[in-house]
Amino acid sequence: MNGTPDDDVVIRLDNVSVEIPLRGLKNVSLGEDRRILLRKNSPVLRALDGINLEVRRGERIGIVGGNGNGKTTLLKVIGGMIPVSSGNVDVRGSIRSLLAVGAGMIFALTGRQNVRLRHALLDIRSLTPADYAEDVASFAELGAFFDMPVGTYSPGMQSRLQFAMNTVEPADILLLDEWMGVADRAFQQKAQDRLVEYIAKNEGFLFASHNETLLNEMTDRKISLDMGRIVDC
Repeated sequence: MNGTPDDDVVIRLDNVSVEIPLRGLKNVSLGEDRRILLRKNSPVLRALDGINLEVRRGERIGIVGGNGNGKTTLLKVIGGMIPVSSGNVDVRGSIRSLLAVGAGMIFALTGRQNVRLRHALLDIRSLTPADYAEDVASFAELGAFFDMPVGTYSPGMQSRLQFAMNTVEPADILLLDEWMGVADRAFQQKAQDRLVEYIAKNEGFLFASHNETLLNEMTDRKISLDMGRIVDC
């Protein structure tokens, strides 16, 4: 990439690398994995290695690769959740991230209380806090649990709440990981139907998954990661 301005580009990564300290590990063999490096005599894992990527307005990108090859790390970098060790990240627009069950929720608070906080955090403009809570409650179908602490929820219930909270009002960019797999099958289909409509309203969509069927249905381009590097796009 040449780094020149382009109004159609909503995400640009230039030579991005991420190194994660491997604290607490002793006698790490550098020969076992080329991603393990020494920095000031301390081992680090190079989770992403020289990533160059452009996402244009309207693109739906699938991210594929085996476990541990950097898919979730890439999404977190784009979402601003982890810092880069080198390179530049340029994201233009608001982001919704659905990357981990329970992320951003306060487990001591009820579902309803978490929804009120999320309304403010996401700066929802199209709905009042009460209408937003009603929308989330109706879609998540948690019943009486909606007014119970989130810490009492099963992972599947947490995923219902998380999904419902983050797919009410579109953002410019949507990041989705495969966490929805913990939800029951009936909710997965319901969520997929809502997601298809939601994706159409976003400027960009990145989806990390092992599910070829979903990737083919929801994305129009795929990039493949291997040991932190893009090997096909």
